[in-house]
Amino acid sequence: MVTGFDYLGQDKALQEHWLRRLIAIVVDAVLIYAPVLILLRILGTPILFPGFLTGALFFFYCALFDLAIGGTVGKMLMRLKTVSVTGQVNVSQALMRNVSKVFGPLLLLDWIIGMAVDTHDPRQKWTDQVARTSVMLH
Repeated sequence: MVTGFDYLGQDKALQEHWLRRLIAIVVDAVLIYAPVLILLRILGTPILFPGFLTGALFFFYCALFDLAIGGTVGKMLMRLKTVSVTGQVNVSQALMRNVSKVFGPLLLLDWIIGMAVDTHDPRQKWTDQVARTSVMLH
């Protein structure tokens, strides 16, 4: 069984792809989380409270941008695009591929599982495989 980790260890282009994805997710997280945390600080609300709220906001932001323009601001800056392996990304694909973004550790697990399973496309995280989507250089 060949896994994404096998490819990752020897393919510089794949290493660059995953580094671009990591940078993109950090950019997007800062765009969503920073304003929420600043607002909560101004309102005097405990910082620990917004966990689910900001996770849900991040999920919908990513899904909406994937559906509307093929990627988030972070993906655009990294010249990446979300694509469907069967045509154009639809609503269910956009929601499915982003569900793990509700909670950070789920996203990490999504990436690890995606790389650990036997795959034909090592650019896919697990929910990309389920949703039949991929992220490509644009």
